[in-house]
Amino acid sequence: MAVIENSVEIARPIDEVFDFAADMRNELKWNPDVESMVMITDGPVGVGTRFQAKWHTSPSVVTECTSFDRPVGFSYHNGGPIEVDLTISLRPTASGTLLNSRFDARPHGFFRLIFPIFLIILGRQEKANMLNVKRFLEAPAR
Repeated sequence: MAVIENSVEIARPIDEVFDFAADMRNELKWNPDVESMVMITDGPVGVGTRFQAKWHTSPSVVTECTSFDRPVGFSYHNGGPIEVDLTISLRPTASGTLLNSRFDARPHGFFRLIFPIFLIILGRQEKANMLNVKRFLEAPAR
């Protein structure tokens, strides 16, 4: 098990940041490693919402919302060769919203052997992704 934590302050209201970040389809807008992200359940995003997800370095996996407390936080879980629990917490600041990300990864099978190398790459990507979310949400013409 390995945990990657990042934070970024975004000059947008907490409700707006939450709604954008909680809908994983928006990851296509800020994460260059996403190949596809399709919501496979009906209704609004909330506990039990599932997405069929494919990143460049992963097989297709299902990721499911496991907690949803608008506007302060949410969590997702996915299986696969690297099982991930992603927890996002938000809090208002004087200039917008502080987004905290906790990425808890557990490798399985063959991935246990290469995981130390993968973890270094993943840590860099997650840090860059937080800045990408910030840039997207703060862009004047979205």
